[in-house]
Amino acid sequence: MISDHEKQAILGVCEKYHVEKVLLFGSSQIPNVKANDIDLAVEGVADKDFFNFYADLMFAVDKPVDLIDLKKDSKFNRLIKHTGTVIYG
Repeated sequence: MISDHEKQAILGVCEKYHVEKVLLFGSSQIPNVKANDIDLAVEGVADKDFFNFYADLMFAVDKPVDLIDLKKDSKFNRLIKHTGTVIYG
């Protein structure tokens, strides 16, 4: 699970880029498990801002971030939408 500090840092970056929604997925959302990275899926980041958003996330937290853009429809993205935990939006 991510810490409150990590969550607040992520939310700050989301506000900066006017993100619509962010979901936590994978081992990052399991309580009492210290994940080695943070798995996030995002909706509503402008294409021109995506890599800057990703870079800001990487600098905001102390763990590597895996970032998935939910704009495209795929089985994996549908699974994330179904099982992920909304942390913003």
